[in-house]
Amino acid sequence: MHKRFMTITASCGLALAVVAPAATALAVAGDDPIAVGEDGQMVQAEQLSPEQLAAFTNQPVAEGFDVSGEEAGASSVRAAATTRYRKAQYKRGSSLMWTRDTVYFGYNGSKVTSSKGWQESGHVFPNIAKNNGIKRYHTTSSTHKWRAKDTIGAGVPTPWGDVKAYSTDYTHYFSGGKSGAWNWKG
Repeated sequence: MHKRFMTITASCGLALAVVAPAATALAVAGDDPIAVGEDGQMVQAEQLSPEQLAAFTNQPVAEGFDVSGEEAGASSVRAAATTRYRKAQYKRGSSLMWTRDTVYFGYNGSKVTSSKGWQESGHVFPNIAKNNGIKRYHTTSSTHKWRAKDTIGAGVPTPWGDVKAYSTDYTHYFSGGKSGAWNWKG
């Protein structure tokens, strides 16, 4: 029993030693912190891997394209014939930790006929990428607006959940209009 406890303690200590250098960060240019560790300390940018630094400093990518009514999940053939559909995505992060917010919306020139949204994320240890929800918060015949929340950071997975070393929360806003125009802000 004592030997197992020592092994677990050594494993946790090693994991913390690997994650601790990534626990605080400064922006590449300037004194504004990218993130602050759980202990309130800022970590130097050189303590992050290039992929971790890119996830916090690179510009997110917003892209959109037309999709078929079938792909968008149109409820009827008639609606799909008169309504056009667009898929708009907002991706933040790098190959080691990323989040993607997606909204499908239908439009016909006089109104937004429908919209639906969802989130995806992925990460490689010890990074964290979490989706914290996407919700339509404004609906009129001419515009549908969505709000998506995500978290990107680094941490140590435990049996009780992730223990964050550092993280940053992001909120992204989507607006889709009756003409098919759309934009993401965040």
